[in-house]
Amino acid sequence: MTQIAIDEPETSAPPPPARASSRPHRRYGWLVSREVALILGGLIVYRLVRLVVKDEIDQAFTNSQTVVNWERTIGIFNEVTFQSTILGSDAVVWMLNRYYFFAHFGGTAILLIWLFSRHYSCYGRARRVLFGTTFTALAVHLVFPLAPPRWFPDMGFVDTLQTYGPRIYDSETISSTANQIAAMPSLHVAWALIGAWAIVISSASRWRWLSLGHPLMMTAAVVLTANHWWLDAVGAAVLVLVIIAVDAPIQRYLERRQAQRDLAPLASISA
Repeated sequence: MTQIAIDEPETSAPPPPARASSRPHRRYGWLVSREVALILGGLIVYRLVRLVVKDEIDQAFTNSQTVVNWERTIGIFNEVTFQSTILGSDAVVWMLNRYYFFAHFGGTAILLIWLFSRHYSCYGRARRVLFGTTFTALAVHLVFPLAPPRWFPDMGFVDTLQTYGPRIYDSETISSTANQIAAMPSLHVAWALIGAWAIVISSASRWRWLSLGHPLMMTAAVVLTANHWWLDAVGAAVLVLVIIAVDAPIQRYLERRQAQRDLAPLASISA
């Protein structure tokens, strides 16, 4: 009698669980509240630092002369010459003045919102670098208050904000928040550099390299409007690079810990 073999249905192994990192991160709700609280706390610290150094005007002028001497020594004390090339164009001055103010706070806010909503895996790293840079800069502002070039009309500088507008430092809100003798390092340039860096490391778009134009444009804006010296921009670049390097082992540790969490469900199934 011929036996007919009946093939048993193949049983497939259950699919491995999805990696925890692939699941949408629950980053709204209390996490948003935490981020808002951190930012507000940073602003409070900034204002407290301003109160500490607000009477250091004489020292700020003395330090500015020191910076001028440094720039003369290395041959880059030419901010007045560069500013003179744009003073004849109201449109250029108008644009630079507004880029100086609006791109600093507005651009940074847009960056953080974009990272939080679209590239959350890079958000924490960018925020750490931003906070580390800002608080380190505030410490430097404490020990080295520095007057901006626009306070030196005798050297030929023109305060373009005061002359062409908008006169942001006449505003009570701005004057009570901004520290005008916190020129070194330039947080305008530092935040712009961090923004470009964060876009490059988080985005896969070939257009991401255009973000490098932001720190270049901000450097031009802060110098040509006589709000910063060249060395303020150099100091900002050095500080950002240092903070990124200091944060690198922290980032590697967090990535290893996340990888272990992702592998934990697979290990339990194998067992």
